[in-house]
Amino acid sequence: MRLSLLLLLSLLSPTHSSVFLPLSLPSLFRGGSSPIANLEIPYNAELLTVSTAPTGGSLKKCSTVILSTKKAKELGLKNGDLATVIGRRRKQTVGYVKISESSSTSTVTLSEVMSANLAVRSKDSCKVMKYEGVDEDEAEKPGLMIKPTLESLNQVDSDDIDDEYVLAQFSDFVSSTTGYFTSGDILKIGDLEYVLEFDTDEKNVYELSSSTELSVGEPTPKPELAVGYESVGGCDKAVKLMRELVEMPLRFPSLWSTCGVPTPKGVLLHGPPGCGKTLLANALVEETGAHVVVINGPEIMSRKGGESEQNLRQAFEEAEKNQPSIIFMDELDSIAPKRESASGETEKRIVSQLLTLMDGLKGNVMVIGATNRPNVIEGALRRPGRFDRELDIGIPDEDGRAEILRIKTKNMKMSNEVDLAQVARDTHGYVGADISQLTLEAALQCIRQNIKDLDVDKEDPIPEDVLTNLEVDMSCVMHGLENTNPSTLRENKIEIPDTKWSDIGGLEDTKMELQEMVRYPIEHRGLFEKFGMQASRGVLFYGPPGCGKTLMAKAIANECGANFISVKGPELLNMWFGGSEANVRELFDKARAASPCILFFDEMDSIARARGAGGAGGSSDTSDRVINQILSEIDGIGGGKTLFIIGATNRPDILDPGLMRPGRLDQLIYIPLPDWASREAIFKASLRKSPIEPSLTFGKLADVTEGFSGADIAEICQRSAKNAIKDSINEGIELSKRVAAGEITQAEADAMPDPVPFITKAHFEASMGKARRSVTPEVVKQYTDFEKKIKQQWNTDKEGGEEGKEGEGEGEGEGEGEQEEEAEYDIDKAAAAFRAEDEAMGMAAE
Repeated sequence: MRLSLLLLLSLLSPTHSSVFLPLSLPSLFRGGSSPIANLEIPYNAELLTVSTAPTGGSLKKCSTVILSTKKAKELGLKNGDLATVIGRRRKQTVGYVKISESSSTSTVTLSEVMSANLAVRSKDSCKVMKYEGVDEDEAEKPGLMIKPTLESLNQVDSDDIDDEYVLAQFSDFVSSTTGYFTSGDILKIGDLEYVLEFDTDEKNVYELSSSTELSVGEPTPKPELAVGYESVGGCDKAVKLMRELVEMPLRFPSLWSTCGVPTPKGVLLHGPPGCGKTLLANALVEETGAHVVVINGPEIMSRKGGESEQNLRQAFEEAEKNQPSIIFMDELDSIAPKRESASGETEKRIVSQLLTLMDGLKGNVMVIGATNRPNVIEGALRRPGRFDRELDIGIPDEDGRAEILRIKTKNMKMSNEVDLAQVARDTHGYVGADISQLTLEAALQCIRQNIKDLDVDKEDPIPEDVLTNLEVDMSCVMHGLENTNPSTLRENKIEIPDTKWSDIGGLEDTKMELQEMVRYPIEHRGLFEKFGMQASRGVLFYGPPGCGKTLMAKAIANECGANFISVKGPELLNMWFGGSEANVRELFDKARAASPCILFFDEMDSIARARGAGGAGGSSDTSDRVINQILSEIDGIGGGKTLFIIGATNRPDILDPGLMRPGRLDQLIYIPLPDWASREAIFKASLRKSPIEPSLTFGKLADVTEGFSGADIAEICQRSAKNAIKDSINEGIELSKRVAAGEITQAEADAMPDPVPFITKAHFEASMGKARRSVTPEVVKQYTDFEKKIKQQWNTDKEGGEEGKEGEGEGEGEGEGEQEEEAEYDIDKAAAAFRAEDEAMGMAAE
């Protein structure tokens, strides 16, 4: 018996997801067939949870639907009856009912073949209903072409497989039973998989039995499942909103008409490149099954006057003829820029035409726009009635990145040591496209490691043992991580520095302060939430030039694994009005996107001088606007984004006071000239790749460089190495002269020991003779005075301390213990004193 077309009605896909692969949208104005009908959902169908079972060795077991006794009775089904099963994306099939006493009333058990063809898997949902088919006499019986898949042929010895073998195997499999399939379904028999193509254009469910006329086609690649919601990782919120705003109006317009409101007409997707806007639109098109018309921005443009508008009208006309339909406009900013900034009349006419068409949308048509530059789109398009809602497809968080990694690596051969959770933690700021590139780099490294001895010029097949050993391990993944970076920040220099605390000697108090400010909020976010505390927003390093302020910022970025963006102050300045402020906004937006991120402003005094200090003129106005924008951005840090600001300056006295108040750069850290331990560490770091005379220790070098800055010490090391290189070259020249004069042979010269094997004490002494201290004692005094001034301003109990000193003058007999006790701050005592003072003032007023 041949089955007629099952009128499948649209149903919402289950909230949980399944596995999907990419879909290519049709090209410009090319629409797909629409399986959705303007009909209601079959409420006699029962939504059940899928459980999968092994297929077994017979055709009937491939088409068996196992239900509980109670559920079969509710659906009016008995053993051996036919039931319609509706899977995801309106895929359908028919199966034999088998009643099982052990089955749950909320579960339907399907074979692995049926589950795969319905695009569902265990714990997904599907609909089951009684089959209403045509009589056997009315059914026409199309022939069936079976095509082995190339993937399955590669797994077996295909030399002995021919058309006769395939027909014999297939005939034996269907000899005694009947199954039900649609064109494009896959059936596995033994080790081979076959793609079934019925000899008809209709996408109906057909009977497969011993009477079906069979033919064998050419081997074909295994068809991939079209993209679905599960292929879109890291943006569950956006998927949920898209289903509400687009899928539900397309499938159930009666909901809106019953409420007396029009259905939404447009949704604008925006976000950074590679975050999944187009992928989400593709998934929506496939899940809804609606007719799709794709408008790629640049393709609609034409050189002839009026032709661009005509192309736009044709797209909307096609969508209205094939309702329900979706018009997807990619790169919307290229065809709908703001009219006041449009470069020509053509662009203005296209925008006006688009506004008119969207106002005239009728029926079950939805417009989806995608752009990564929403602020350049014509404002009239962004009002309700046109693009009703705007969805920000942002950069995924750690959980989102982990989900994307699982999707991207599901078909990769990976070792058990690969920790995807750790990779997700290390990929701050990555979007889906970046993670895809990371997996590609990891696979490329795996191939590179395993084909070192492979002769690529030979045409012989790759040995089986090489293919077997291809397995991506954690080292390959880390290689991919090192060779990729967030695409959203490629315009800025972003890195995770390799500087460590061990490279910085001394300054232990400074290191601890930085750890509390930066590392604790990243690694112990739960404790901050527990105590209701927000992380510090920034710190200001000040001190003499060359003392390691930048090195300190890089070290803390490396220790906490945060992204690090270094910005020189003048880089933000722009000659155009408003350009500098726009640069500041864009910089902070990108830093938030790559959180946790450290934004390091070097030479901060160049852009953050005290407002009004520059006198009259445009330069002062620009500087004031820039500092105002920086203050606004720092105040706006929040929303769960871990962003820290580190500023460095040699002139803290000229910075704007508003920048240094608590809540902005609320920690001021003085980086002094290096002490002995710091100088020793600087020598170690600067000379770690240089051979040093064994008798010369780094401690001795630190002893003789008191008052030198880190930059001065680095210069001493560089000069010493140059002296050693110079001596080595001169010794080589002298040796060449002796060989040329015949005093020694070349072999004897080569056998001689290296005349300059390392940097000696003499080289350092020659370097020290030309060294200079770049920071004078007078300059150091200026910084120490500023430090004292800041401490006086921020010392909350300074007044109490001064009053205590006056008391010490009156009674000098007080002991040290009593003085220490007075210095401790007691809240209860202080509160009582304040209340007594208020009462005294009140009595005096009376």
